Amino acid sequence: MVEYVLNQLVRLVSIPSVSGQEGELLFYLEEELANLAVDFERQRVEGSWYNILVGKTQEPSLIIAAHVDTVAPVDGIPPKPLVEDGFIKGLGVVDDKCGVATMLGLCRAFGKELADKGVLLAFLVDEEKSGLGSETLADSVKAGGAIVIEPTSFALCVKEAGSVEFFVDVRGKAAHGSCVEEGENAIHRALEVIKGFDSLSFIGKEDRETGTSCYTVFKIAGGDDELRIPDRCTFKVDFRLVPDEDVEAVIKEVGDYLRGKDAGFGVLDVSPGFVVPEDAPVVSLLKSAFEEASGRKPVVSGMKSWTDAQNFVARGIPAVVFGPGELSVCHTPYERIRISDVELFVKTMEKLITLL
Repeated sequence: MVEYVLNQLVRLVSIPSVSGQEGELLFYLEEELANLAVDFERQRVEGSWYNILVGKTQEPSLIIAAHVDTVAPVDGIPPKPLVEDGFIKGLGVVDDKCGVATMLGLCRAFGKELADKGVLLAFLVDEEKSGLGSETLADSVKAGGAIVIEPTSFALCVKEAGSVEFFVDVRGKAAHGSCVEEGENAIHRALEVIKGFDSLSFIGKEDRETGTSCYTVFKIAGGDDELRIPDRCTFKVDFRLVPDEDVEAVIKEVGDYLRGKDAGFGVLDVSPGFVVPEDAPVVSLLKSAFEEASGRKPVVSGMKSWTDAQNFVARGIPAVVFGPGELSVCHTPYERIRISDVELFVKTMEKLITLL
């Protein structure tokens, strides 16, 4: 099974599947599932493509999910997957095509037995954009628990940080670039606004597993190539929150602050954090599977980023985030995964199915 998964991973990384453009990869997965003689269903996702579901689709005891989409490529990402120095490298190899390849391996190894054991494998779309794939699935099914495959370095993440994303619009006054006194530089004003985020009451709150509440400005635009003082600067900012933070209170505080700075703004995304009890059956099952596969006790921790697990938890399905690879390399030109980690993950998931 390990060799099959590794070969599939290389093949999957070679197929582009930027969020919103997952069609080619979905068609490949359906072709491969047909070759494996595995029954599957399409689940339509409004505003996107469709999820592919394998196994018990009616009230499963366990959902295992991975998303098929990736972020858009950036400069420096190899055009084809590379296998070298004990790693597989390429866009999506960690996030999340290792999970997709492993689920194909489970289909090959267990086939119809998956449904008999109450397992639903879900190949999900749109995770990197709006999470519509997991939202659609979570709205349509009752389940005892879910394992969402994401890079956690094999930590069992029973917590997930919350987040709120804002678009901010700062205005100034245009003038010739040499007439500093007559203008008001919108970029300078935006930098002052950003620096002021440090004084917000929730910034700096700590959670041992998910880290400190903080913010990231991930896109900023203003000015041009001409010698003139820019009269507008816009940026997007993401606030990472401890799992139990009141997101509505955060929205109000940030909104009041921005209004006080005479900055326009809009809320782009709201994702509450969550905590799943460590004694939930899905967590206990995964602990046992990892310990038997690896010979060591798993680390129980938290996920710093939004994942599809939030949609499951919000609808009453306990979910744990788990998988190989490092989150820090995802969405970067140096995304890569150790082949040995893929092997351990495959063994863990194979053991998990046998424990059911």
